[in-house]
Amino acid sequence: MLNVSNLEKYIGGRALLDKVTFQLQPGEPVSLVGANGSGKSTLMKICAGLVSSDGGDISMPRDATIGYLPQHADFDSEGSLREELRAVFREVLSHEAEMEELAHKMGEVDPHGEEYARIADRFGHLQHEIERLGAYDMDAQVGRIAAGLGFSYDDLERPCREFSGGWRMRILLARLLLRNPDIMLFDEPTNHLDLETMIWLEQWIRASDASVLMVSHERAFMDNLSKRIFEIYAGKLTVYRGNYTDYLEARQERWAQWAREYANQQDEIAKTQKFIDRFRYQATKAQTVQSRIKMLERLERIPPPPTEPGSIHFKFPEPDRGSKEVFIGENLSVGYGDRRVLEDIDFAVYRGERVALVGLNGAGKSTLMKLMTGRLTPSAGDFRVGGATSIGYFAQYESEDLSPVNTVWQEVSSVAPIGMDQQVRNILGGFYFMGDDLEKKIEVLSGGERTRVRLARMLFSGANTLLLDEPTNHLDLASRRTLEDAMLRFPGTLVFVSHDRVLLEKVPTRIVEIRDGRLRNFAGNYFDYCRALESLGETSPLVDPSARGGAPSRPEKKSDNGNGDATLDREARKERQRNQRRLEKAAAQLEEKIAAMEAEVRTLDEKLMMPNIYSNPSRLAEIGAARKQLKTDIEQLYAEWEKAGEALEAES
Repeated sequence: MLNVSNLEKYIGGRALLDKVTFQLQPGEPVSLVGANGSGKSTLMKICAGLVSSDGGDISMPRDATIGYLPQHADFDSEGSLREELRAVFREVLSHEAEMEELAHKMGEVDPHGEEYARIADRFGHLQHEIERLGAYDMDAQVGRIAAGLGFSYDDLERPCREFSGGWRMRILLARLLLRNPDIMLFDEPTNHLDLETMIWLEQWIRASDASVLMVSHERAFMDNLSKRIFEIYAGKLTVYRGNYTDYLEARQERWAQWAREYANQQDEIAKTQKFIDRFRYQATKAQTVQSRIKMLERLERIPPPPTEPGSIHFKFPEPDRGSKEVFIGENLSVGYGDRRVLEDIDFAVYRGERVALVGLNGAGKSTLMKLMTGRLTPSAGDFRVGGATSIGYFAQYESEDLSPVNTVWQEVSSVAPIGMDQQVRNILGGFYFMGDDLEKKIEVLSGGERTRVRLARMLFSGANTLLLDEPTNHLDLASRRTLEDAMLRFPGTLVFVSHDRVLLEKVPTRIVEIRDGRLRNFAGNYFDYCRALESLGETSPLVDPSARGGAPSRPEKKSDNGNGDATLDREARKERQRNQRRLEKAAAQLEEKIAAMEAEVRTLDEKLMMPNIYSNPSRLAEIGAARKQLKTDIEQLYAEWEKAGEALEAES
C-alpha cells in the first residue's frame, strides 16, 4: 500500500534518516518507535507530503488516499462541531451529482465502446469513494465517531472555538476517522484521550481496512494493535515482527549480540594495534607490521552498540510510617454546588495499599482525588484523614501546582530542605535539566518537561501518601517504565488515576470503580478487575466500549459536574433506564432499516453500470424511479432517527 525506498533526510549535515526503506501492507497496523529526536515525526510528515526528503522514493496506488494526524496542531473554526464534522462529506455531494450525469451519459453512448468503459470506470470510482467515506449514513457516522471520542450529544451544536486544545485535537482525529483514508499516519493519537476513548480508538483501528502507521507512548495500545514494529535508531530503520512486547525482547537479544560482536572486534583491534606498536621499528617484523596495518585499514568497523534510550532516574524518598487508616469516608456525597458527583458512598484506604481509580471520563475520579487532598469538602457524610498522614499530590493539570513565572530551579528548590542545593541539582539532572535548562521559565516548557518538574518536586515532599492524577501524561516510554518501577518500590500508600493499561496491570493492589456516582472495590489489578466483571456477567465501558450503547448521536455524558442518576431514587432510575432501553432499541431498528435501504441504493447503482440496462429504456426508468423513492424513504427515516436521538437526550 505504502512503499518507502532509500529515504534520506539531512538536518545540519547530519543524516536524520539514512536510506530508510519499508513497506506498509494493506490493512496493516504498524508502530513506529525511537528515542525523542530520532526522526519519527519527520518521517511521518514526509510520507504525508508535508516535508520534502533529500533522497529516496515514496509510492502508493494511484487512487489511494492518505490522512495524517499531527502531534500538535493549531485548529480554529467558526462553525459548530456538527458542521465541522459534516464538512468532511462536502465532496460527496459533488460525487453524487457527477454520478447522476454519468448515468445519463452511459445511456447515450455505445455500451461496447471505449467511451462507455471510461465513463463506467469513473462511475465505479466515485461510488467507491462514497462507500469509503460512509456517506450513505453521513449523520450516523458523525454521531458514532463523535460519541466514540467522548463528545456528548449537546457538544455537536457547540462552536468549535469553545473546546480546549485537547478537545480540538479530538476534533481533528474525528475528521480523519470520518475521511477513512486508505493510509493513516497517527503521531501520538492517544495524547489527549482518556482510557475509554483510547480503547474505542483501538477497536476502531482494529476494525478498519486502512493501513496504519502510528507513533504512541501507550504500550498496551501498541501491543494490542501492532503486527510489526519499525524502529528508528541512528537514522536507520529496523523492522521487528510482532507487537511492542515482542519488539522489546527481540531488540534486547539483537543489541546483546551486537555488543558481543563489537567487544570481540575491539579486542582484536587492540591486540593488533599493540603488535604494531611493539614491533613497528624492528626490521625483521616490518613486513608483518605493514600487513597488520593494512588489515586494520581494510577492516569494516562495527559501530558501537545502541544503548537503552535515556530515561528519568529516581525513587521516591523513604517516608514516615504514617497512620494505619489513611482515608475513611462514610455516607459521603461530593459535588459542585447543587450537583452531586458521588452520592452516599463509603470509602477507605489503608497504609501500604496501591489503589487505582477507574471509571468513565466525568465519573468522579478527579473529584475523589480532590476530596482526599482537602481541595473539596463533602456536601454530606463524614470524611477523615489519618493523623500521621502526609500527602503529596500530582494534579492532572500542571496549572494547578506550578507557577508559570518561576524557573525550573525555583520550582524544585522551593520545596527542598535548606542545604540540599547539590541534591536538587543531581535530581534535576536525572530529569534531563542541566546547565541553562535550570533557568528556563515554566511557561516555556513542553508538557513532558512540566511533568518531569512536578515529579521532581514530589521527591522532596517526604509524603507517606501519594495521590497521582494521570502522572504518565506526556512521558515517553522509557520514563513511564521508570515511574512504574518507582511506584512499585514506594513503601507508602498510593492512590492514582491513569489511562496507561500497563501501569494499571502492574502497580495496583486494589481497583476502585466509580460508576453512576457509586464505588465498587475489586481486589488485584486491572486484569483482575476485568475478569471479575466477566464473572459477574457484566461488561464495563472501559473493557468493551460498545457497552456504552445508545444511538450514535447520544453518547455518554462527559461532565464532572453532572449529578446523573445519583440524585434519582431507585424506582425513578429504573423507570428511566427502561425508557432509555426502549428508545435505544427503536434507534437501533431505524439504523438497521437505513442500512438496508442504503444497501439497496448501492445495488441499483451497480445495475446502472451494466450495459444491458441501457438497451432497455423501460427498465432504466424503473431503476431510476426505485432509486429516487429509496432516497426519499431514507431521508424520512433519518428524520425519525434524529427524533429518537433527541428523545434519548431528554431522558439523560
